[in-house]
Amino acid sequence: MAPVRNRRAHLLAAIFISLVGIWWFIDDVPWANLSETLLDLNLGWVVLSAVVLLGEFWIRALRWSVLLRPLGTQARFVDLVAATVIGAGVNTMLPLRAGEIAKPIVATRRTGYPLSSVIATNVMERVFDLLGLVSILLLMVILLPEAPEDELVQNLRFYGMLLGIGAMAGLVFFIVLAAQRDRFRAPLVTILRRLMGPASAPILGLFDGFVAGLSSSRDPRCLIQAALLSVLMWVNGAGAIYLLFLAFDIELSFAHACFTGVAIAMTVAIPQAPGFIGVFHVAMVKTMILWGVGAAKAAGFAIVFWAVSFVPVTLIALVALWREGLSLGELSPSGPHQDSDSLGPDGHHSAESAATEASGDSLAGDRPPRDPPPPQSGAAGAED
Repeated sequence: MAPVRNRRAHLLAAIFISLVGIWWFIDDVPWANLSETLLDLNLGWVVLSAVVLLGEFWIRALRWSVLLRPLGTQARFVDLVAATVIGAGVNTMLPLRAGEIAKPIVATRRTGYPLSSVIATNVMERVFDLLGLVSILLLMVILLPEAPEDELVQNLRFYGMLLGIGAMAGLVFFIVLAAQRDRFRAPLVTILRRLMGPASAPILGLFDGFVAGLSSSRDPRCLIQAALLSVLMWVNGAGAIYLLFLAFDIELSFAHACFTGVAIAMTVAIPQAPGFIGVFHVAMVKTMILWGVGAAKAAGFAIVFWAVSFVPVTLIALVALWREGLSLGELSPSGPHQDSDSLGPDGHHSAESAATEASGDSLAGDRPPRDPPPPQSGAAGAED
């Protein structure tokens, strides 16, 4: 019951934060001038911005394929795109970051990879997201030396630095964990044997699968490719924001777009209700006003940027969920989830999972499983 209470408390707090944000945004909007601002909008730039933003999910899927490559069989690129889009769409439609659950579940159904290994690559993705954010923040500092010493700017620099330090620490830990798996596994086996006895086999299986998913951290080529794609992803997002500047005839530079992207990324990390309505809009308005944009144009920009960021991917995700045969109820935090570590493409337990369950004694023993196959040579793993 405690986890259920915690989820409810978290959801109620998130909804309260969003309601405060909505009230704040509505109270500050100059409604008389907003309609005129939206009528003057250049729709061509808006459509192009939406297309560029959708390109982010193609880049994310390409980076994911790089991180999954050491697991062996190359996943189909279209499967990774589908899982990525569904994860993003579910995050918009359901509370408590349910998309972080949906994404690995869909990928496991589509590819047959062990769920714990897929989750490990998702954790690696978050580390590279933070490294990419810090890179774009540094680019902003270099290209925007005249940034006002506002509290928002100071906070972005300070928390960006903390996130960068945390991301580097996380990456180093994963590299060490993947390289020294046996040293980490031995004490874990001892502890679990004493606490759980033979019942420790499933937990050890999850640990082995998770570490296998970190195999890319032992390949410098994978790390470099993932890092470059992460920077490209953030540049892509800043480019979409710059296109919206053009749509609203806002005379701000690409560096200002970088700043806006960082500000929004940190904003959506705050607990809030599904859809990111309220807090997102307030943060966008405050950022625009910081750069001298009028209140009406800032409010219009916030509304349109929210729409192009979340509406297209959510619609595509709904179609992808329908094709996948999944419902939002199945993917919600309180919904029925598959508890297998390896689901086949049809959603049923794979032969690999059955074999793992049958070999519980070997998992609980001192012998670790074999290393995953070596990374493929060349760039074939990243091409589809």
